[in-house]
Amino acid sequence: MTDIDYNEMIHSDTIFLNLHAENRNALFNTIASRLRSLKYVNDSYLSALEKREDEFPTGLISKYLTIALPHADPINVNKPFLAIAKNYKTIDMRQMGNNEKIATKYFFFLGITNPSYQVILLKKFVELLRDKNFCDNFKRQKSCDEMYEFLKRSFL
Repeated sequence: MTDIDYNEMIHSDTIFLNLHAENRNALFNTIASRLRSLKYVNDSYLSALEKREDEFPTGLISKYLTIALPHADPINVNKPFLAIAKNYKTIDMRQMGNNEKIATKYFFFLGITNPSYQVILLKKFVELLRDKNFCDNFKRQKSCDEMYEFLKRSFL
């Protein structure tokens, strides 16, 4: 397996806290627009993100935290990123694997440029979600700077 350079993926400008999206479409629109303005993704990203989430839901439930890992195919991504979004209220999503309805306010948008990274990232998130300390500390982060530093410590 190829190792991921998380320094290449974790950026302070892809952390979006205190969002006020009413639903998945609004959240995806907001994130896609911001990522596009920062040149992380191309114009096809939003429609690719929505299509992929419809076909292959990305919700993950753990004992300590429920998240979603939305992503689009690498052709829609200009440069690697891990975008964090914390919404003010839960948004209905579907669980990975069984399509069961879940609700979460925590999203990790994966900007994957190498398709082999998808499985590696999924394993990393499953590992982190089993860690109560990680989950508790993740939920406590209030500022983008704090979150950025927390993620660098957690992933590196």
